[in-house]
Amino acid sequence: MSDIPSSAELTSLASLLSPGVIILWVRSRFRDANQSKLADQVISFALISVAYRAATYPLFHVQAGLILPEWLWQFSLNFLVPLVVAAVLVFFDRSEQFYKLTQKLGLRPTHHEPTAWDFAYRSRGPSYLLVHLNDGSTVAGVWVEGSFASSTPGDRDLLVSQLWTVDPSGSWHCVKPPRAMLICGGSIRMVEFIEGG
Repeated sequence: MSDIPSSAELTSLASLLSPGVIILWVRSRFRDANQSKLADQVISFALISVAYRAATYPLFHVQAGLILPEWLWQFSLNFLVPLVVAAVLVFFDRSEQFYKLTQKLGLRPTHHEPTAWDFAYRSRGPSYLLVHLNDGSTVAGVWVEGSFASSTPGDRDLLVSQLWTVDPSGSWHCVKPPRAMLICGGSIRMVEFIEGG
Protein backbone atom coordinates (compact mmCIF):
# COMPACT_ATOMS: atom_id res chain seq x y z
CA MET A 1 0.00 0.00 0.00
CA SER A 2 2.98 2.33 0.25
CA ASP A 3 2.84 2.90 -3.54
CA ILE A 4 -0.50 4.72 -3.30
CA PRO A 5 0.01 8.45 -2.71
CA SER A 6 -1.74 9.98 0.27
CA SER A 7 -4.30 12.76 -0.08
CA ALA A 8 -1.71 15.24 1.25
CA GLU A 9 0.75 14.15 -1.46
CA LEU A 10 -1.93 14.47 -4.15
CA THR A 11 -2.84 17.94 -2.87
CA SER A 12 0.83 18.96 -2.93
CA LEU A 13 1.22 17.65 -6.48
CA ALA A 14 -1.91 19.49 -7.60
CA SER A 15 -0.71 22.75 -6.06
CA LEU A 16 2.71 22.30 -7.66
CA LEU A 17 1.24 21.70 -11.14
CA SER A 18 -1.66 24.15 -10.92
CA PRO A 19 0.24 27.24 -12.14
CA GLY A 20 1.38 25.40 -15.29
CA VAL A 21 -2.09 23.97 -15.87
CA ILE A 22 -3.75 27.39 -15.51
CA ILE A 23 -1.19 29.28 -17.61
CA LEU A 24 -1.19 26.76 -20.46
CA TRP A 25 -4.97 26.25 -20.38
CA VAL A 26 -5.71 29.99 -20.61
CA ARG A 27 -3.11 30.41 -23.34
CA SER A 28 -4.55 27.47 -25.30
CA ARG A 29 -7.97 29.17 -25.40
CA PHE A 30 -6.40 31.80 -27.69
CA ARG A 31 -4.38 29.47 -29.89
CA ASP A 32 -5.49 26.94 -32.45
CA ALA A 33 -2.95 24.26 -31.71
CA ASN A 34 -3.16 20.50 -31.87
CA GLN A 35 -3.57 18.90 -28.46
CA SER A 36 -0.51 16.93 -27.44
CA LYS A 37 -0.56 13.63 -25.57
CA LEU A 38 -1.36 13.70 -21.86
CA ALA A 39 2.20 12.69 -20.93
CA ASP A 40 3.59 15.60 -22.96
CA GLN A 41 1.05 17.96 -21.40
CA VAL A 42 2.04 16.89 -17.88
CA ILE A 43 5.69 17.55 -18.73
CA SER A 44 4.72 21.00 -20.07
CA PHE A 45 2.66 21.72 -16.95
CA ALA A 46 5.62 20.72 -14.78
CA LEU A 47 8.16 22.82 -16.72
CA ILE A 48 5.95 25.91 -16.71
CA SER A 49 5.18 25.39 -13.01
CA VAL A 50 8.89 25.12 -12.17
CA ALA A 51 9.65 28.31 -14.11
CA TYR A 52 6.70 30.04 -12.45
CA ARG A 53 7.79 28.94 -8.96
CA ALA A 54 11.36 30.11 -9.62
CA ALA A 55 10.13 33.53 -10.77
CA THR A 56 7.57 34.04 -7.99
CA TYR A 57 9.40 32.46 -5.06
CA PRO A 58 11.03 35.73 -3.95
CA LEU A 59 7.67 37.54 -4.06
CA PHE A 60 5.87 35.02 -1.89
CA HIS A 61 8.66 34.28 0.58
CA VAL A 62 9.90 37.74 1.52
CA GLN A 63 9.90 38.24 5.29
CA ALA A 64 8.80 41.90 5.26
CA GLY A 65 5.88 43.69 3.67
CA LEU A 66 2.30 42.59 3.23
CA ILE A 67 1.18 39.77 5.51
CA LEU A 68 -1.57 37.55 4.06
CA PRO A 69 -3.62 34.80 5.66
CA GLU A 70 -2.39 31.35 4.63
CA TRP A 71 -5.47 30.57 2.49
CA LEU A 72 -5.14 33.88 0.57
CA TRP A 73 -1.43 33.34 0.12
CA GLN A 74 -2.05 29.85 -1.34
CA PHE A 75 -4.94 31.10 -3.51
CA SER A 76 -2.79 33.93 -4.90
CA LEU A 77 0.25 31.71 -5.47
CA ASN A 78 -1.62 28.84 -7.11
CA PHE A 79 -4.51 30.55 -8.91
CA LEU A 80 -4.62 34.35 -9.02
CA VAL A 81 -1.04 35.14 -10.08
CA PRO A 82 -0.99 32.31 -12.70
CA LEU A 83 -4.15 33.85 -14.22
CA VAL A 84 -2.44 37.24 -14.40
CA VAL A 85 0.68 35.67 -15.93
CA ALA A 86 -1.47 33.83 -18.50
CA ALA A 87 -3.36 37.04 -19.39
CA VAL A 88 -0.07 38.90 -19.89
CA LEU A 89 1.28 36.07 -22.06
CA VAL A 90 -1.89 36.02 -24.17
CA PHE A 91 -1.79 39.79 -24.62
CA PHE A 92 1.92 39.69 -25.51
CA ASP A 93 1.36 36.83 -27.94
CA ARG A 94 -1.74 38.31 -29.61
CA SER A 95 -0.23 41.79 -29.94
CA GLU A 96 2.53 40.42 -32.17
CA GLN A 97 5.15 41.95 -29.83
CA PHE A 98 6.78 38.55 -29.39
CA TYR A 99 7.43 38.27 -33.13
CA LYS A 100 8.76 41.84 -33.38
CA LEU A 101 11.14 41.15 -30.50
CA THR A 102 12.38 37.85 -31.90
CA GLN A 103 12.90 39.37 -35.36
CA LYS A 104 15.10 42.06 -33.81
CA LEU A 105 17.09 39.23 -32.23
CA GLY A 106 17.39 37.50 -35.62
CA LEU A 107 15.09 34.62 -34.70
CA ARG A 108 12.11 33.37 -36.70
CA PRO A 109 9.79 31.32 -34.48
CA THR A 110 6.76 29.50 -35.83
CA HIS A 111 3.76 31.85 -35.88
CA HIS A 112 1.02 31.07 -33.37
CA GLU A 113 -1.68 31.31 -36.06
CA PRO A 114 -1.61 27.89 -37.73
CA THR A 115 -3.00 28.98 -41.12
CA ALA A 116 -3.37 32.05 -43.32
CA TRP A 117 -7.14 31.61 -42.91
CA ASP A 118 -6.88 32.16 -39.14
CA PHE A 119 -4.46 35.06 -39.57
CA ALA A 120 -6.69 36.81 -42.12
CA TYR A 121 -9.75 36.79 -39.87
CA ARG A 122 -8.16 37.20 -36.43
CA SER A 123 -8.08 40.99 -36.31
CA ARG A 124 -10.02 41.91 -39.42
CA GLY A 125 -11.97 45.14 -39.21
CA PRO A 126 -15.07 45.93 -41.24
CA SER A 127 -14.52 45.28 -44.94
CA TYR A 128 -16.34 44.12 -48.04
CA LEU A 129 -16.02 40.46 -49.06
CA LEU A 130 -16.29 38.61 -52.32
CA VAL A 131 -16.47 34.88 -51.63
CA HIS A 132 -15.71 32.87 -54.77
CA LEU A 133 -17.28 29.42 -54.65
CA ASN A 134 -16.16 26.21 -56.33
CA ASP A 135 -19.15 26.25 -58.69
CA GLY A 136 -17.99 29.60 -60.15
CA SER A 137 -20.56 31.77 -58.36
CA THR A 138 -19.70 34.66 -56.06
CA VAL A 139 -21.26 35.77 -52.78
CA ALA A 140 -20.86 39.44 -51.84
CA GLY A 141 -21.14 40.66 -48.28
CA VAL A 142 -19.69 42.80 -45.55
CA TRP A 143 -17.43 41.53 -42.80
CA VAL A 144 -18.84 43.24 -39.72
CA GLU A 145 -19.70 42.29 -36.16
CA GLY A 146 -21.69 39.07 -36.22
CA SER A 147 -19.61 37.58 -39.04
CA PHE A 148 -17.55 34.54 -38.14
CA ALA A 149 -14.80 32.39 -39.63
CA SER A 150 -14.36 28.91 -38.17
CA SER A 151 -10.89 28.10 -36.89
CA THR A 152 -11.48 24.36 -36.65
CA PRO A 153 -8.97 22.50 -38.81
CA GLY A 154 -10.72 20.97 -41.81
CA ASP A 155 -13.92 23.01 -41.46
CA ARG A 156 -13.28 26.52 -42.74
CA ASP A 157 -16.92 27.61 -42.63
CA LEU A 158 -17.75 31.28 -43.05
CA LEU A 159 -20.74 33.17 -41.67
CA VAL A 160 -21.26 36.45 -43.52
CA SER A 161 -23.66 38.47 -41.36
CA GLN A 162 -24.63 40.99 -44.07
CA LEU A 163 -25.20 39.94 -47.66
CA TRP A 164 -24.85 42.54 -50.38
CA THR A 165 -25.18 42.51 -54.16
CA VAL A 166 -22.82 44.00 -56.69
CA ASP A 167 -24.44 45.43 -59.81
CA PRO A 168 -22.76 45.38 -63.24
CA SER A 169 -21.40 48.90 -62.69
CA GLY A 170 -19.58 47.71 -59.56
CA SER A 171 -21.85 49.43 -57.02
CA TRP A 172 -22.57 47.56 -53.80
CA HIS A 173 -26.12 47.42 -52.37
CA CYS A 174 -27.38 45.86 -49.14
CA VAL A 175 -29.78 42.96 -49.72
CA LYS A 176 -33.36 43.78 -48.67
CA PRO A 177 -34.58 42.37 -46.37
CA PRO A 178 -31.21 42.01 -44.58
CA ARG A 179 -29.92 38.46 -44.30
CA ALA A 180 -26.85 36.44 -43.42
CA MET A 181 -25.35 33.37 -45.08
CA LEU A 182 -23.43 30.39 -43.77
CA ILE A 183 -21.00 29.14 -46.41
CA CYS A 184 -19.52 25.68 -45.87
CA GLY A 185 -15.74 25.58 -46.09
CA GLY A 186 -15.71 22.90 -48.78
CA SER A 187 -17.57 25.25 -51.13
CA ILE A 188 -15.12 28.15 -50.83
CA ARG A 189 -12.44 28.56 -53.47
CA MET A 190 -11.19 32.03 -52.54
CA VAL A 191 -12.13 35.07 -50.43
CA GLU A 192 -11.36 38.65 -51.48
CA PHE A 193 -11.24 41.42 -48.88
CA ILE A 194 -11.97 44.93 -50.13
CA GLU A 195 -11.11 47.58 -47.57
CA GLY A 196 -13.54 50.49 -47.46
CA GLY A 197 -15.62 49.19 -50.35
